[in-house]
Amino acid sequence: MNRKNAFQYISYAVDDAGSPRVIEEMPDNARLVGWQCGFEPLFVAVWSYLGVQLSDEEAEELAADFLNDKDWFADEATPADFII
Repeated sequence: MNRKNAFQYISYAVDDAGSPRVIEEMPDNARLVGWQCGFEPLFVAVWSYLGVQLSDEEAEELAADFLNDKDWFADEATPADFII
């Protein structure tokens, strides 16, 4: 999966303060964190409101926390399948 292909599967966007964002606001340095769910992945775009680049670990943690708040995982968050 590459970045261009992942765009169509972005369902949520969040910044590093945990605030939901509008996908159209996504900056070029946003990390795309994805989980395979059935035949299609679900991606969360994650970025810093301060404009700094997030590490893979930071982005994955923020995306998982966001989805946990939405009760997206059946139990606990699983590791992401994609971090782009």
